[in-house]
Amino acid sequence: MADIPSYPLFNRTYHLYRLSPLYHGDTPLLDAKSLRTHAKRLREQLKGDNVRGVEVDFAGTEGALPNLGPLDECSWELMGDEDAWIDRHRHLLEPDASQLSSAVAPDQARGIEVTLEYEKQSYNALILRDPETTSSLDHFTSLPLLLVKMPAPIREIFLNYLKTTFDAHVVSMKLPSAFLTSSLDTYLQHLSSDGSTQSITDVIRQLQLQLTFPTSTTLLKHIDLTIAGDDVPGFLNRGKLLPTSLHKPFTSAISSYINKHLAIDLSNPKVQISKISCSAFTVSTDRLRIVAPDIQSDTSSSGAGDPPASSAQLAVQDFFVSLVREATGSGKFLPEDITAEKRSSTPSSTAIRRVGSRKRAVSNAAAGNTTKRTKAKGKENSTHPDGNQAMLDELV
Repeated sequence: MADIPSYPLFNRTYHLYRLSPLYHGDTPLLDAKSLRTHAKRLREQLKGDNVRGVEVDFAGTEGALPNLGPLDECSWELMGDEDAWIDRHRHLLEPDASQLSSAVAPDQARGIEVTLEYEKQSYNALILRDPETTSSLDHFTSLPLLLVKMPAPIREIFLNYLKTTFDAHVVSMKLPSAFLTSSLDTYLQHLSSDGSTQSITDVIRQLQLQLTFPTSTTLLKHIDLTIAGDDVPGFLNRGKLLPTSLHKPFTSAISSYINKHLAIDLSNPKVQISKISCSAFTVSTDRLRIVAPDIQSDTSSSGAGDPPASSAQLAVQDFFVSLVREATGSGKFLPEDITAEKRSSTPSSTAIRRVGSRKRAVSNAAAGNTTKRTKAKGKENSTHPDGNQAMLDELV
């Protein structure tokens, strides 16, 4: 059980890209034979081999990155959700467990995982979609979100392969400040919900915000703000009392605080929040790292079977859906009517809460989070014990 690797979406830092629908003609892309073919062709380009007697345009990466050693394996495989990932690796560890399915059906796949195994290092890329939105134009497959963890020489060859093989457009994805702050507020709302057994203080621990001024000055690159985990619930509660908070209470509270004490207006388009970092995740305008969320710690009410998804897991699911929407909607790759249809068919956070039980208990994805600390929710709603409460009071 302990040998099950971490789910690929977690505990890795990825570069973000948007990807237009992939053209593959009459041959289905999410077919095992097609995936093996693409894995072989990409491997040949990375090694600089001849293709049908014609030398490829790339010299390969083994000379450019000698410290990696030779490329041992290149694989393209369907990627399901975390439960499917755990089932698959449990099947590998327990071949006699007939109740477990080792294959992911194409219509249930979250996307494709591309893995490169070098002698001394391994890299991967995730080509993702919302599994509830599988419709695409004929002869195309829409996988709008591309996450890449590769050094620059390898990444260049991989991106060029996607462009030339699938007649695709690949662009670096730049997340706006509004997306970063909305994601943070949604994450905090999950942790502060009535049914949550996880506290904001334990999950977030310490919150860091980075403010940048890309068009206003060259003298000041950025300002880093650090907020103690114990202060985050206070900002959230105060933000709910502000008349302009709407669905972003934490952002409203921190904006009011920064405006009053630093004279910086976060609503000014020349001021951007370019990075948000905490113990649960780090997201910037072009990079992303999600730490494997803790599983539900209180299973007394769930009865037999696997525990329900924890608040942190639900928050990660919401974040993933939002990221796919951002990659699809802002790309303008599809006609507006199809884009609108895709957005309307994307599950809401309410639907996500109905997701079945989680199986993290058998995965070592949360091995670093074996100590589950759950504090009484009342502590987060009580008066702050130190002098920081006075500063929070100034927001109202």
